[in-house]
Amino acid sequence: MAAHIWVGLLSGLIALQGVGAPGGVGSLQGVGASGGVEPLQGVGAPGGVGPQQGVGAPGALHTAETVTEMMRQRLDGVRSLAARYIVTTYAAVLESRSETEGDLYLQRDRNRLRLEEAGQTIVSDGETLWTYVPGNRQVIVSPAGEEGSESGPGRTGRPDDFIFNYSNRYLYALEGREPVDDMPCSRLRLTAVEPADGLPDLRIWVDEEEWLTRKVTYTDDMGSETTLRFMDYRLNEKLAPGLFEMTAPEGVEWVDLR
Repeated sequence: MAAHIWVGLLSGLIALQGVGAPGGVGSLQGVGASGGVEPLQGVGAPGGVGPQQGVGAPGALHTAETVTEMMRQRLDGVRSLAARYIVTTYAAVLESRSETEGDLYLQRDRNRLRLEEAGQTIVSDGETLWTYVPGNRQVIVSPAGEEGSESGPGRTGRPDDFIFNYSNRYLYALEGREPVDDMPCSRLRLTAVEPADGLPDLRIWVDEEEWLTRKVTYTDDMGSETTLRFMDYRLNEKLAPGLFEMTAPEGVEWVDLR
């Protein structure tokens, strides 16, 4: 269960924070609408993003470069982030569907992370990673990752490794426009440069007002599909230091793997 959170939340929510100028991994190519998705139209500048870069005249088609650049501008000034999420997983082998709700807290400048669900809590202070599963009455303690270590989709590493190395592993293509929770969103397809490296393919939906990721979908090698939706973004709020310290009820076993 921990893997889908690290893969989905960190990749879907802030994968593009590490994107620099367009073309960092080959050229970002926009593609036509597919699957009944409405072709993209030009949109106005988002509030609070600063000067608009790379957006054409009204009615002009977006490109993948435009969307990723607007996301980068929006997130460049974000030092802390909190959001609510819903994870829906369809297990193809079992033909079953499950849904989990949770909360995400991220402090970028200190590489701190907290993920809270009913079935688990994951906390990292940038050096140590704690995973508490109430059902097992255990807290697993492990290194958050070493500087320069390989990390990315399907791996557990330091939050900064995951965020800033992630974008270099994928090519981005714009597929069209599709609403999420009644918000107009651009839909991007991400294709791995090295298909054997983590998830080979995923899609993200980026709203065209705040330029934040609202939805992510991906399918694993067993054919199971995971969908994540993000709500109630809170940017640059002061986060209590205690959020990034693991606490657990008395009597819980601590397993130190460092």
